[in-house]
Amino acid sequence: MTTTHGDITEIDYGAMIRSLNQAHYAGETSFYDTAPLRTCEEALYHGLGTRARILDVGCGAGRVTRAITALGGNVVGVDINEAALTAARVACPHGTFVRGSMSALPLPTASFDQVWCLRFSFNALATEAERLEALHELWRVCAPGGRVLVETFNWHYAGRFGLVRIANILDMAARAVRWQGQRRAGSKPLPARDIIYLANKASGAAPGYAHLTTVTELYLLASACDIRQHANVTSEVGVMSTPSPPIRGRHRRYSMWLVLRKPPEQP
Repeated sequence: MTTTHGDITEIDYGAMIRSLNQAHYAGETSFYDTAPLRTCEEALYHGLGTRARILDVGCGAGRVTRAITALGGNVVGVDINEAALTAARVACPHGTFVRGSMSALPLPTASFDQVWCLRFSFNALATEAERLEALHELWRVCAPGGRVLVETFNWHYAGRFGLVRIANILDMAARAVRWQGQRRAGSKPLPARDIIYLANKASGAAPGYAHLTTVTELYLLASACDIRQHANVTSEVGVMSTPSPPIRGRHRRYSMWLVLRKPPEQP
């Protein structure tokens, strides 16, 4: 379930993870091009005005874009995985899909009222530099008065009987021992909160990668992008509320949501 990092640079590591995730998400298209919206996603959509412009970042095989298009919504899906986009266009021939990286979105500034990065696409970014670039881009394409929603895996999620948390702690301890030798050899330790997980959406799909975030990390990323004053980390329930109640410290739920609200006057 966990990665083993050898003596490689952060750039090499990022390239390796991108290649791994390309295979992973391409292998799960048969699930995502037919799966419906979740209850929380339906509520998010129906809470918007009919003219809201929505960007589905990390759309994959088009699960969200397809469903919102069918509901008559104004939505664009963007993803870097060509195999997933091919499946999305077949499943939703009237949808709008664009190929591009979330760290360099090929879309105009301030062009969407709602910018959604759902179902842990953000966790597929392997390095802090990529996560910062992506957050900058999500904010850039958001229109004044709009909102960015980033749903992420939670490092402190315990799982059933605490088994997920125990596994994470044991893995972190094992890496600490392994990294002592790497430090002596002069190599740089890579993040402890990176995991490899087995695909469970489609038979035969390759394993996937995720960087597990914390509440503190999400606030720090917002600060590094100079948008901390517009940021709030909340729960799935909280994201439906206005204002969204913030969460701090060691949030225990499976997921958490970074909410960024752009002031009406800000470009």
